[in-house]
Amino acid sequence: MDDLLKLRSKMVSRLDPKYGKYLFVVVLGYYLITQFTNGTMYIMYYPSDAFPYRLLMVAGLLAFVKIMLFNRFADWKEFAVFLTLGLLILLGCIACQDWNFLYYYLLVVAAKDIDFKLILKEFMIIIGTGLVLTFLSAKLGWIMGLTNSRDGSAEIRYALGTVYPTDLAARIFYLMLAYAMYKKFKFTLPEYVSLVSVTIWTYVVTDTRLDLGLMVLIITSGLFRDKIIALIKVLHVKWTSILSLIGIFSVIILTYLYQPNNLLFKIFNKLLSGRLEFGQVAFERYNVTLGGQMVAQNGNGGIHHGIFDYFFIDCSFLRVLMMNGMISFFILLFGIYYLTRRFMMQQTYVLEIALLLVILSSLLDHHLLEVSYNMLFLAFFANIDYFVGTKQK
Repeated sequence: MDDLLKLRSKMVSRLDPKYGKYLFVVVLGYYLITQFTNGTMYIMYYPSDAFPYRLLMVAGLLAFVKIMLFNRFADWKEFAVFLTLGLLILLGCIACQDWNFLYYYLLVVAAKDIDFKLILKEFMIIIGTGLVLTFLSAKLGWIMGLTNSRDGSAEIRYALGTVYPTDLAARIFYLMLAYAMYKKFKFTLPEYVSLVSVTIWTYVVTDTRLDLGLMVLIITSGLFRDKIIALIKVLHVKWTSILSLIGIFSVIILTYLYQPNNLLFKIFNKLLSGRLEFGQVAFERYNVTLGGQMVAQNGNGGIHHGIFDYFFIDCSFLRVLMMNGMISFFILLFGIYYLTRRFMMQQTYVLEIALLLVILSSLLDHHLLEVSYNMLFLAFFANIDYFVGTKQK
């Protein structure tokens, strides 16, 4: 094994690292465009249901090629860890037939030593451009612009060419979060005005309370950035990680214990738009497994004909636990701890603020492992020197 890795290291050392960066930019762009398009009504033009999965298979293969040609591993142990984690995640994905975790993992490893600032730039350009083109396409009638309303409400919610209003709101939240990271949560007055305007517009169009609150938190984090960073420094790695785990397990436990006839649970369930109720159904229909399982779901996104049995797990952490299994779930939790530790040790506190917002969002939405929404996990092995300290560079 050592001889093989030494031979590979010699081959890698002969390749110019800039070509690895170029290849990663192409791979990331391919990932983002493919996954973003899957969340729009352009899916109606796909030749088959399997078409988007084939596109993502190509993306995963390209990421693997980048890793094997350009990534440098310190020794065989580091390579073995990469391979073992990948195989464990793969087994969970095979069991549940959802490949997002594996594709994201490959992209995380492929992002090793890539400037995270560059990643944010590419993300904002592609997702921002994609949203504008999607809005125009829906306006011009090239794709369907779906509308929706809550039960018992006359308010119309607009998807503007995306598959569901909440998905549109989540995209705008994550795009705003990427911009906040890029600016280190330090905004000028015109930027605050713009962020507030986007927040109000998003809520009026989508009527999504979760992302309204999250976008308000981004703005608030900018206003009180230094005080929040001071608090994070006091909490340090230990208590920041503990509080994150408490939040994650609290939602899972509340979901498991949910009682429809309990007044307190009813209130919580209503505030969370029925998420406790449907999460509890998941526990009734399926047991938590070690290696994952297929969980058949019907969400509201896209077009449905006639009456259908709605059932969808919104909480990202509960989805991984129920679908990918306990092994993948604890790999995810360890990954969050690793990120927290890295951000703290390297004093990139603005990234830790972003991570806490991502965790908060993922307690209630299912986009944690979709890179076209949450790109923060790409900072695992990327170069994050730009984010050290609080001064703009």
